[in-house]
Amino acid sequence: MKTKTKFWQEYLNRLGESAHLDTPGCYQEAMSEAQNHFKDAIGSFQKKLSKIPIGAEIENWLQNLDLSESIVSKFETNILQLIDLGLLKLVHNGQVRTLNTLSPEEHRTIIERIRCTPKLTTLEKEELVKTYILFSQHLSQATCRLIMQGEDPDFQRTIKKIVKYQEFIEFVQLLPERDALIAKLLYFGAPTMDEVLNLKVSQVDLKKNMIKFNKFSVSYPKHVMMELKSYLNKKEKDELIFMNLHGERIERTHLNNCFNRASRKTTSNTRITPKMLLESDIANSVAGSWPFASLSIQ
Repeated sequence: MKTKTKFWQEYLNRLGESAHLDTPGCYQEAMSEAQNHFKDAIGSFQKKLSKIPIGAEIENWLQNLDLSESIVSKFETNILQLIDLGLLKLVHNGQVRTLNTLSPEEHRTIIERIRCTPKLTTLEKEELVKTYILFSQHLSQATCRLIMQGEDPDFQRTIKKIVKYQEFIEFVQLLPERDALIAKLLYFGAPTMDEVLNLKVSQVDLKKNMIKFNKFSVSYPKHVMMELKSYLNKKEKDELIFMNLHGERIERTHLNNCFNRASRKTTSNTRITPKMLLESDIANSVAGSWPFASLSIQ
């Protein structure tokens, strides 16, 4: 049942006598007709997409990139590596996969699997993630957002951090394994440094990819939990996860010194402390900080 309102008459009063309009009912019919045309167009578009192989669109994307030949060649190599590693599947059950089979869920799965691949270094993983996201952005634009672009879950969850994601990736590679893992736990959600340094094996739930802290639990990226699982090895449940050579809790001073040494080796030479990895800067967490914003995705 339609609700009677006075809005239309008030609207006409504000427009004045110069406005010559039909009734709202006429415009509602026009809207319904437009919606039907749109649905038909989407249906036709989806049929077209079901005939275009994913590989063909990758080739078209590479050929039309407004970037240097060396960068395009690197993207091509990265895409081929994704295919060879079985992370980007172009065939399913013997059938060539087409564009309509891609989904936001698959984008996310591919990105997570890239970061969980033990054969790759951190830099190699980040390069593959960047390449795949750029392709997904192109695909989203080319299909008028009918196919949504991929979102980097690690970047999205740290977009408000004072230490920007790209800075963190460079920094964390310069730390020893144990301290790098501590840094990741801090950066991806831990409440305080003391709670990370006091963590015991019993607080880790590897099946749920979660760590139970004092007041709440944090769900961590799968690749971080995979590294943690490997680090735990044969530790007992009541043991501290992170210990020094004497089997004792790591001192905050040691961690600060280690972070300082790594900071001096970064490109920017900017000091990064454990406390900074915990802090957010909401005012500056804008889309412009997107790490690939400077690259053309035509």
